[in-house]
Amino acid sequence: MIGRCTLVFGVSGVGKTSACKAYVATHPDTLFVSASDLLRAARQSSAEALRTAPADRVVENQSLLASALSAFRAGREDSPILIDAHGVIDNDRELVRVPVSAIAPLAPDQLILLEAPAEEVAARRASAERPRPVRNLDAIVKEIATEREVVSGFASALNLHLVIAEAGIGFTLDALLDATCPSPPTGATSKWAG
Repeated sequence: MIGRCTLVFGVSGVGKTSACKAYVATHPDTLFVSASDLLRAARQSSAEALRTAPADRVVENQSLLASALSAFRAGREDSPILIDAHGVIDNDRELVRVPVSAIAPLAPDQLILLEAPAEEVAARRASAERPRPVRNLDAIVKEIATEREVVSGFASALNLHLVIAEAGIGFTLDALLDATCPSPPTGATSKWAG
């Protein structure tokens, strides 16, 4: 769909970036950017410095997403886009909830929440090349549940369709983003086992 904006949520280490990059590799007309890349460009700061900022600063930074996205899409507004995003950010002290006021100006058409078992998320975080929050399994389970709560709240507040998908081995975004698939009504949530 022309200009369609899909936000792909999930905790750090769930596989959002890999899924988005795999989709874009076979759909080169689709743009891809992470919210952290947008904020890094807007703040001229490292992703780790942005992530570990105090909670009020993390929330304040989120208000820059819309203008940073506009700059990123300049001249390419008709291209569909995937945005790798977070509903909660672990700043090493607490789980900071991203406010819906930061998400609404991005004008998303669809929300996707990727989930995986806490053990898989922990393993991906441990093997990652970039810094990731290191947490025990109970903390990761809590983070996954909080992410779901916050993203479900986004869908409800914005009256958008939310797909919750298991990001396991062989998972792809293709079926979820295929414009020929009928969409459930806005405000609906559907589970997808890929």
